Amino acid sequence: MKITGAEIKIIKDSRGQDTLEANLISGNFSAVASCPSGKSRGAHEAFVLEPKLAIKKFETIKSQVLSRDFENQGEFDGFLINLDGTPDKRNLGGNLILVLSLAFARLKAREEKKELFEYIQSVQLIKPPVFYSANFLHPVFNVINGGVHVHPPKFPEGKLGRARNILTFQEFQIIPQVKDFGMALGFGQEFYKKLKEFLEQKFGKENLSLGDEGGFSANFESDEEAIEILSEIIKKYDYPIRIGLDVAASQFQKGENYVIGGKNYSPEELKDFYSRLIKTFDILSIEDPFGEENFDDFARLSGEIISNGKLVIADDLTTTNPGRLKTAIEKKSGNAILIKLNQIGTLTETLNVVKMAYENNWQAVVSHRSGETMDDFIADLAVGIGAWGFKSGAPYPPERMVKYERVLKIIQGS
Repeated sequence: MKITGAEIKIIKDSRGQDTLEANLISGNFSAVASCPSGKSRGAHEAFVLEPKLAIKKFETIKSQVLSRDFENQGEFDGFLINLDGTPDKRNLGGNLILVLSLAFARLKAREEKKELFEYIQSVQLIKPPVFYSANFLHPVFNVINGGVHVHPPKFPEGKLGRARNILTFQEFQIIPQVKDFGMALGFGQEFYKKLKEFLEQKFGKENLSLGDEGGFSANFESDEEAIEILSEIIKKYDYPIRIGLDVAASQFQKGENYVIGGKNYSPEELKDFYSRLIKTFDILSIEDPFGEENFDDFARLSGEIISNGKLVIADDLTTTNPGRLKTAIEKKSGNAILIKLNQIGTLTETLNVVKMAYENNWQAVVSHRSGETMDDFIADLAVGIGAWGFKSGAPYPPERMVKYERVLKIIQGS
């Protein structure tokens, strides 16, 4: 396929920050893709180039993009990787490379008259470790925000109150346990409304706000209180829902230890704390329970809980990187990997990481970022690879819902 036109421009993400959008043209076909950005980034993610500089970089390679035919996705992505020539895509920027890679995928899918998820399936024939149907894709809704994803509640003039969310954990999630994505989405939206009502009554409307991913932020006393509230609503309405956590422990790691609510925890003490929470609240999954270099601590927790059907999900530990994932597999540091396209920078590399995970009986959870756009590419990715789970934030903000709705549209075949 020969690319006959290519443009890069700057758009705003959901946090109002600059990000990139690519528009590629081939004959009568065109395709657009944009790049999200994360506030909580792993140290081993692909380099993010300042958007204005990325556009200047693109102008230096544009003629090469337009001067040749590309037979397939692997050839196009390999071309970009070779042009960059650095291990972390520092030259061109992982964000510039990604928008080009994703726009090419959409363009090639249209040329081949395929839906995007079908094209993704054809690029890399991937077989999940367990039987999969799109109806078994678990939406993972982030309904309470903590850590670096929260904003101070705004208080009326003269009103006293604690002006910030003190939660240490980054995401408090609900995971509907039904084998129908549409039904699961409905449960998520209903739960979200019930949670809003509960929090308004408990903390007051003026003390409630939304975090970066649409989850609620309020004057919680502790991380455990937030979990207790989710558990209470699940029990009250008898919802077929379980709880998940994205701890993002690198954000509160201090040297070899961790600080939660002003209390210091050694890795062993933190493992015991997690084990108690998991048992008490029947928590289904825990993401990034230790720092991003602590493979052995991940492994110790995994050894205790994954035999009971729980997921220990690696994100900052693995950063959608084959070398990091290889180490995690060898050390048995979990049983699921979070997949974020912009952590590695191309579709081809992402699919290679998924293949490695599946070949070693790890599950995959496809994820958005805290700074999102209206691009729904990751919905097709989740369906295309047969992911266990799909994270797109709370079931409310438009940049989150567009992705959940795309999955639903695929499944319903409309």
